[in-house]
Amino acid sequence: MPLKKITKDEILRISLDVFRKNGYHHTAMSDLARACNLQKGSFYHYFDSKELLMHAVLQNTLDNLKTNIFPIADSAEPARDRMEQLLKTFSKMMLMNEGGCILGNTTMETAYSIPEFKPTLQAIFDGWIASLKKIYLGKFSEETSQRMAEQTVMEFEGAVMLTKIYGGDRFFRDCYSRVMSRF
Repeated sequence: MPLKKITKDEILRISLDVFRKNGYHHTAMSDLARACNLQKGSFYHYFDSKELLMHAVLQNTLDNLKTNIFPIADSAEPARDRMEQLLKTFSKMMLMNEGGCILGNTTMETAYSIPEFKPTLQAIFDGWIASLKKIYLGKFSEETSQRMAEQTVMEFEGAVMLTKIYGGDRFFRDCYSRVMSRF
């Protein structure tokens, strides 16, 4: 296999896709190296272990969400427009990829077996919920907004799971319609 010059950011992006498709436990370092067109030994120059790599993937995901998606909730647009933009952008980035949602997948697969991932996963979900809550606060009370934000995350993650089982996009469309009907 030819050696290829690759950046850490490229490794994180490629690894995200591999983890999303195969899951954490069913992905070997050799799978990741192959996907990046690197020798397995060369891959270890970038990351010492699969666990460190996954932690970096999750942290990179959180950073991207903080930069590109969560700020949508703070714009001056009407609440309905912000919600629509946030859901569409989040869905495109996180949910509409082969393998489903890296957040839901990794949480279900590692919550009890690798507790080191839990704080980053919680930070991601907390940020998503907080962003949704800011939008709901334009129409609902603090308590109702918190509950609705949590419910929205649960609905989207449930739609991911059901889509994996049944295929199609019906569950996403239904979830999107229910959320948008609140405005």
